[in-house]
Amino acid sequence: MVLTEINVDDLNKLMHLRIERLIHFFASSLPSCLIHIDADQTLSVHCPHTEIVDDLLDELEELCSHAWLILGVSKIALYFGQEEILSTNTYFR
Repeated sequence: MVLTEINVDDLNKLMHLRIERLIHFFASSLPSCLIHIDADQTLSVHCPHTEIVDDLLDELEELCSHAWLILGVSKIALYFGQEEILSTNTYFR
């Protein structure tokens, strides 16, 4: 059995692919948003239009579930402009 080491570039590529997978599930809203994951495992979504914020709020439960399962993040924060619209946990017990 050959063991390989995963380096930082590999981890970045894997995270990029995970984010693309999340975007695929929300193809009508997330592709136009700026998305990144903070050091505290918060998925930050910066929306360019209010309609996108509204769409994501309507799909919030599904977005939280997918973000937790695909990315392993513990929180989601939605932004419009420089203002935080919502911050919520992704996993509810």
